[in-house]
Amino acid sequence: MVMTPDDDGIVSANGDVVAFKNWLAENGAEFHPHAAFRTERSGYSVIASQDLRSDTTVVSCPFSLAITPEVSKNALTTLLGPTFTGQSWSERQLICSYICMHWILDPSASSELAHWPYIRMLPAPDKLRTPLHFSDTELEALKGSNLYGATLDRRRDWQSEWEQCQKTIATVDLTWGEQFSWERYLSASTYLSSRAFPSMVLSPNPSLVSTEESYPVLLPGIDSLNHSRGQPVSWVVSIGTSSDVNRISLVLHKSTPAGSELLNNYGPKPNAELILGYGFSLPENPDDTIVLKIGGNSASGLQQQKWEVGRNAQGAGPMWRAILTAVSDDPEEQTIDDELDASEVLAEMAQNLLDRLPIANPPEDRIRPEVLLMLEHYLEGQRAILQSLIQFARDKESAAIKLAQEQGLQTVEEDENEDM
Repeated sequence: MVMTPDDDGIVSANGDVVAFKNWLAENGAEFHPHAAFRTERSGYSVIASQDLRSDTTVVSCPFSLAITPEVSKNALTTLLGPTFTGQSWSERQLICSYICMHWILDPSASSELAHWPYIRMLPAPDKLRTPLHFSDTELEALKGSNLYGATLDRRRDWQSEWEQCQKTIATVDLTWGEQFSWERYLSASTYLSSRAFPSMVLSPNPSLVSTEESYPVLLPGIDSLNHSRGQPVSWVVSIGTSSDVNRISLVLHKSTPAGSELLNNYGPKPNAELILGYGFSLPENPDDTIVLKIGGNSASGLQQQKWEVGRNAQGAGPMWRAILTAVSDDPEEQTIDDELDASEVLAEMAQNLLDRLPIANPPEDRIRPEVLLMLEHYLEGQRAILQSLIQFARDKESAAIKLAQEQGLQTVEEDENEDM
């Protein structure tokens, strides 16, 4: 079926959107009648076709419609036969393989593949913009940043997962194995990273915070709304007497005028996470962070430790104390010289990382505009954090020198200045 957008891009003819809404209704989900889908470069957004009041429930999804590791495993066991146990597969492998089987088999001929109308609504692979979908030139523009290494790590991990899944599926049916391509697994994995919620949202007290016990779930309809930082929303869970009436609803507390986008709130996320997992970024994102790892041997106490620091050196305190302890001869009695040494170590580390960041103006003719914008947003945040960390170290140095002067002590820095 062909989708026919009107002048505003709102899909109004029979097509995937209509089939999706009908499927939601048939399975107990509810979508507000004045919430309409609009075509975008990245797929769809959801807008208000009429003014919506504050505290409006926009969409609700029964638990039974969610794509969970258990739902995926049960379907795969039926499709692949009793020899498949999935015991060694991760939650991501189960869900992504379940999604991929919708593309390999005819969903209309298999009751196990129950989410085809939902999967057809997901963005086409060529619309995905996470770094794993960057060109070589675009990815090279990240070299020298944490995000570059994180992208390579994720690609390696996901490819290893795919190879295990593909091998298992090929032993059941060689044709299925051939069609279970890396490109398909990458798309499914990207959908999961960009659309999944932690299973904690399905608890009586829903939360977007992941725990060791939580697992990813896909919530058809709920995940249709895009992210807006600080958007006031609530997750409301209704627990019934049976699983098919347990449901989660998304309530928007801000009124929305007709024609405006209806937005969700994924919680505070730095641009590194938004780009790697979702494929978009925010300008001057106040939630930006950088993860720092300080080298050293086991005796220094710094080996393998990591710290996450935000803008204005937020969160730098624990890292500072660890460095100070590591450079001290007596951790129980730190001196002014220890303070000066620690400030030098911290400032030098931050400056080295700042110098390693890629240039701000890569070749624009070889990088797509939306990718270039993400690079600019990400690098602005990384530079701002590292510069604030350098200032943090200098402030510690100044405080140590001032304390030495008050105590009538002469520091190494003062000796060096006198010799000049």
